[in-house]
Amino acid sequence: MNRNGNVPVVPRQAAITGLAACSSLGQTSAFLDALLAGRSGIRPITTFDPSACRSRLAAELLDFDAAPFIAPMKLRRMDEVGALAVVSARLALESAGLPRVDGGYDDVGVVLGTCTCGVHSTGEFLDRLLDLGPTGAPALLFSNTVGNAAASLIALEEVLRGPNTTVSYKEASGLAAVAHAADLVRDGRARAIVTGGVEDIYDLYFQVHDWFGVLSSSDRHPEGARPFDVTRNGFVLGEGGYLVVLEDGARAADRGVPILGEVVGVGAASAVTAVNAWPTDSEPLVRTMRLALAEAGITPGDVGAVYAAANGAGDFDTIEADAIATVFDRHAPLVTSIKGAVGEGGMAGAASLVAAVLAGRRGLVVQTAGLTTPDPHLAALRYVIGAPAPLPSPYILINSFASGGASYSLVLRVN
Repeated sequence: MNRNGNVPVVPRQAAITGLAACSSLGQTSAFLDALLAGRSGIRPITTFDPSACRSRLAAELLDFDAAPFIAPMKLRRMDEVGALAVVSARLALESAGLPRVDGGYDDVGVVLGTCTCGVHSTGEFLDRLLDLGPTGAPALLFSNTVGNAAASLIALEEVLRGPNTTVSYKEASGLAAVAHAADLVRDGRARAIVTGGVEDIYDLYFQVHDWFGVLSSSDRHPEGARPFDVTRNGFVLGEGGYLVVLEDGARAADRGVPILGEVVGVGAASAVTAVNAWPTDSEPLVRTMRLALAEAGITPGDVGAVYAAANGAGDFDTIEADAIATVFDRHAPLVTSIKGAVGEGGMAGAASLVAAVLAGRRGLVVQTAGLTTPDPHLAALRYVIGAPAPLPSPYILINSFASGGASYSLVLRVN
């Protein structure tokens, strides 16, 4: 009993019972196989003409077709992010043994992280409006212009009547969504939540990043994403859908489904920085990681691996390396980043989570795609280079830090 004489409420287990990846490396099993083989999904852009840009590469979706999952008339009314979200959610729910049923689910909800939901439709709607006037703007597009359209489409298609939330914290969106979903499940506000990140590259969105000069280009070194590498020169945008099903562990046990992992700790903070700038001080990142470890009830020495937010941006990778070194001190977890394979975007933190679960269940940590020679000016960390490494502990720390200052860390325990 607590000091007030009440029996304390024991938080429910935020168990991962299903997951799905629709990525530049293929879908879930192909995604993992490619990461373990050290392959990258970054390649020349094919969906629009980037010839006027300094940067020409992106991690575009591979082998994705929404048609087998969505009826033609419905698909016609969805934009790219909405279709990707619906398909990714369907795959994740099937993986969790929660198939689509006519009556739907009152106690299953959606928390989706995205930066680009609504961007395609907004751009096209405004183009038509400006060129043709109000009568020429297609009304069919309007419902897709809002940022929560994709989460709503998931709920409508799968008949999920639980909480429905969209999180948009730039590059931290996907992991921030998982953090919020974990709180909902542990507080008993939902039996299960479909959560993670979904992103689609839109030509104007890409061009704005290129105009800001934050993307990797071939000015001093070859274009590409090389986290922590001595030749890193910027990040590469990526797209994809990376969703998990977080479920009350007791309910999952009653259903007899395997628990793939558990979210045991979340940390969230913010850094004071310019709107489009990465954090320039390691203290907020240190604080975020320590909050996650504290909530998980573990010490730095318990952590086997860190899936870093590092993306190849010069100063940002330096700041994160310093923060990791500060948090773990003499303890030396393995450190990796998958952004050299899947790119950067609002889905990237969720992609790291999916990768950590899939590889962790095989007892492995994926190698850092794009990293060949660690920058000697960075903190000396145990980078995973060239091949997967054995995971020394079931506890994994996942970082997702955004330009603009939002920062999230999550502690995962894999089963």
